[in-house]
Amino acid sequence: MPITKYKAAAVTSEPVWFDLEGGVQKTIDFINEAGQAGCKLVAFPEVWLPGYPYWQWKVTYQQSLPMLKKYRENSLPVDSDEMRRIRRAARDNQIYVSLGFSEIDHATLYLAQVLISPTGDVINHRRKIKPTHVEKLVYGDGAGDTFLSVVPTELGRVGQLNCWENMNPFLKSLNVAMGEQVHIAAWPIYPGKETLKYPDPATNVSDPASDLVTPAYAIETGTWTLAPFQRLSKEGLKKNTPEGVEPETDPSTYNGHARIFRPDGSLVVQPDKDFDGLMFVDIDLNECHLTKALADFGGHYMRPDLIRLLVDTRRKELVTEADPNGGIATYSTRERLGLNDPIDVVKEDKGKSGATATKSDAFTAHAPL
Repeated sequence: MPITKYKAAAVTSEPVWFDLEGGVQKTIDFINEAGQAGCKLVAFPEVWLPGYPYWQWKVTYQQSLPMLKKYRENSLPVDSDEMRRIRRAARDNQIYVSLGFSEIDHATLYLAQVLISPTGDVINHRRKIKPTHVEKLVYGDGAGDTFLSVVPTELGRVGQLNCWENMNPFLKSLNVAMGEQVHIAAWPIYPGKETLKYPDPATNVSDPASDLVTPAYAIETGTWTLAPFQRLSKEGLKKNTPEGVEPETDPSTYNGHARIFRPDGSLVVQPDKDFDGLMFVDIDLNECHLTKALADFGGHYMRPDLIRLLVDTRRKELVTEADPNGGIATYSTRERLGLNDPIDVVKEDKGKSGATATKSDAFTAHAPL
């Protein structure tokens, strides 16, 4: 049964830098807090786990290497006990969770997002299609079968994008064509406009992201738009500064940028600079009706006979294998990562035969489902 009115939350807080275990526990704490507050949805910032590597924008190659190594060591595999604990927390609290994290898959990192359902299932797993500028030194590109954003849920059609993906007109066009009603515009840590130095463009500071890009997304798509942001403390500045370099002393420029907007782009929530925690909003999907009645770019306000978007969701393989019938074997990233497996089944080490055994997990939900 669809739910048209419900409470949701967006996280604006500091990650547990370079500490996957600490970050997982903080994530679960926020999920518990949102659940206890009666929320049906909680949204986390871009690469919340283990924090956004903003130092890549400020340091040299040699200075970055120790931090990059530690960052990779604390990135999150999808098929891991840490992810299963987060999924259980969603199930225990009967809440949808939009989680941003640095995903490690084989030897590559991705700016990844998952949407977890109240049953603990991962109903969407996506990767940012193109890391931005120096992010390419940390992350790889998402593949064709990992970039779709919008998923139908009992809370409406929910979508997620990372950072400047929210500015990409093609991705916005795709999402609105999929009937998106609630959008998570996940953002990283970002300095304010007072730090801008020529010739760096104003695109590259937080204020346009918070007050131009995010409400524009809401207006153009007619969606409720939650924009969770990361924060920084003095201690966080030290942890993100290489050895031998004097850290910044004032973290305030990085804080206070999270927002929540209605489907007409009007502001609902803007936190104080010092606020750290959950921002709450009462969503009413029926508020999408008039914005979309006036301008539905995925329907009556578009001309597909004149202009259309070509979307290719096929996975392009590095290795192509023949199947037993002589055709070409294929697989999906979702299947390979085990996202179709129940969360209370974990893999044991392979025996000498190469077979993989499974066992029931020791963790159970707080209440029967």
